[in-house]
Amino acid sequence: AASDVYKRQPKDSFERGKSSVFGIDSLDLGLINKIRIGHDGSGFAAGWFLEKITVRNEKSGEEWYFLCGRWLASDEDDGQIIREINASMEDGQASVPIITYRVTVITADRKGAGTSADVSISIYGDKGDSTERLLEGKGVFKRGQTDSFGVETADLGNLTKIRIGHNDSGFTPGWFLDKVIITNEKAGKTWYFLCGKWLAKDEEDKKIVREIPAQDADGISVLPLA
Repeated sequence: AASDVYKRQPKDSFERGKSSVFGIDSLDLGLINKIRIGHDGSGFAAGWFLEKITVRNEKSGEEWYFLCGRWLASDEDDGQIIREINASMEDGQASVPIITYRVTVITADRKGAGTSADVSISIYGDKGDSTERLLEGKGVFKRGQTDSFGVETADLGNLTKIRIGHNDSGFTPGWFLDKVIITNEKAGKTWYFLCGKWLAKDEEDKKIVREIPAQDADGISVLPLA
């Protein structure tokens, strides 16, 4: 047997990090083996990341768990907005918790050090990588400037390296990167990535993307101007 399609919902349901509870009146379905859940893809920001669903028979006290941990979005994952999820008799964690890494980027104090290009970073650790992230902001990456960004991703474990670069766009794309400092704000752990080189097609080795290994201690990558 199956329940009817249930569409009613409180106005503030399905917000980020929120647990929503609903009541469904139905004939006794017996042992529940799966659910089919989805959305109609309407409205602004229709994509939805579903962690899991718990179904409880209020009369018998039985509970079934449906672990998803995937996007229901036409522009994410496999593009599906409806999923069938098999039942489990035990609860669990469907997706890895998301944490915020504080990424501090220091542009060197050198003539022409600032960049007009778009800068992106990938963070690597012993548990995975962040994928490439664009570091956006107003008036960022100017000469001698320190800029800070938040990067949300799964816990990457002990950080091992970063890959940082730009797309060589704008009138003055060449960039002299001093260093990058990354902090796991939940764990309070900080890693340092010392560069002290140009990312420019007309300077040094002409690279605009660099991989930089992590180290536990800060240091000087660029000597101060006299």
